[in-house]
Amino acid sequence: MSKSNYEKSFILLFFLVFFYVFYTLYAIYSSNVVLADDLAMIYLAKDIDQNYFEHIVSFVDSSTMSARPVSGFITGTIIFLSQNNDQIYFSGLLFFPLSLLTIYFVLNKILTKEIACLAILFYAVSMIGTSIQFSPIMLNSNVATIFYVLSIYFIVIKKNLILSSLLFILSILSYEIFFMGILINILLIKENKKKILYTLLTLGLLFFYRKFAQVYFFTNSYQRDSVSNIFDMQRNFKIIVWSGKMIFRDYFVAIYRSFMNIGKVNLFEWAIAILLSYGVFNVLRTFDLDLNSKKLKKVAMITLCGFIFSFGIFIFSTYMPTLFGFENRNLGSVRLFFTISFLCFLLYFLGQIKFKKNGIALVFSIFSLVLIISDLGVKNSWMYANDFNNNIFRKIKIKLDENNIEEGSVCVDFDVYKEVESNTNFILREPLFFNQWESQELAFKNGIDPKRIIIHNWERQKKCDYQILIKNEKVLIK
Repeated sequence: MSKSNYEKSFILLFFLVFFYVFYTLYAIYSSNVVLADDLAMIYLAKDIDQNYFEHIVSFVDSSTMSARPVSGFITGTIIFLSQNNDQIYFSGLLFFPLSLLTIYFVLNKILTKEIACLAILFYAVSMIGTSIQFSPIMLNSNVATIFYVLSIYFIVIKKNLILSSLLFILSILSYEIFFMGILINILLIKENKKKILYTLLTLGLLFFYRKFAQVYFFTNSYQRDSVSNIFDMQRNFKIIVWSGKMIFRDYFVAIYRSFMNIGKVNLFEWAIAILLSYGVFNVLRTFDLDLNSKKLKKVAMITLCGFIFSFGIFIFSTYMPTLFGFENRNLGSVRLFFTISFLCFLLYFLGQIKFKKNGIALVFSIFSLVLIISDLGVKNSWMYANDFNNNIFRKIKIKLDENNIEEGSVCVDFDVYKEVESNTNFILREPLFFNQWESQELAFKNGIDPKRIIIHNWERQKKCDYQILIKNEKVLIK
């Protein structure tokens, strides 16, 4: 293949990666898919009676945002702009492709553009932390990723530790997932004196913000870390077990469940998937691994450490590592380090055993196809979960009208636990209506006055004026 044709093949692959990402996000946007915490945020926009400045101050000064003022500012701005148009809320999804561009930009400076392109493809279709791809509110994770990756750039490429430290702090003040990533930053600094200064500056400023500035400036300051968990050995052992189960079992189960739903992948999506996998094959069949073997090994080892360290954040929190539901939103750091480590190790291994270029290209082409189809399955599950929620609330609306109920509390029982575990339309137990704060937007969208009718999931609240049981297409009211 001539150099000009090779460049064209690479540009095509790069374009297809982002075309695929924007296609999946457009599918979420066009189907108006809003689940979990996004339901509360999008409804919040309907009740804003403040000017922009007052809204931002009150939004960031909340128990959920005071520890994350950077992403809180962005989210609060989007919510304010959404008050007259719900569709604006979905602009939060754009931070996912922005994070891909940042990852590519930095990796391209460290390795090669081919490996960087493969990395963002595999990162984009990873089954780890799927909420950060399909949930607008998870812009906080994507903003944290952008700042963290840039903090690496200013250590490795620009050798500017001050800017790196500030970017790392901005990452943590967006979302805490990369807190343990400071160990990687320190590892990348060559001089011991600079390592110490970097650590003291970064952790010192974070400590000052969390313990003093946050408490001083925000009335509703809330400390999200649970330091006492460090000494809970039983829980720490569970984190290790759950982490292993997540990577060595649940990941493959998720892929299997995606292929059980392969019939829902339409012809256009198949065409994108095949084109992307062919693009990977076309680029790698002439790629020279020998020129990059030393760097590949080094990056693989460093990112493997980052992958292991990433689970350490769960020691300081009340969450557990899981691929399932909206709880998988904490896995952005795991997703990033796992993707790069796996990619580099596989490329290095295939290069060391002198695998033929066509063979290497075929392996990665097949991996790409499998992961793209799996990711499309998760996208379809998010859309199904959204339709499922709206269908539940439509049935509630019909039953309320039939019984002339215009006010009161309603407990709806649709056996949510059984549904997410046994319904084959769900790949990773995508979030169904569960918490009361999700009900207001669902009620509003389906013609129920959320200020007069308060709807709870039976599993969360069992004392209501009315109970509605939805089972096997039958709807009963008590």
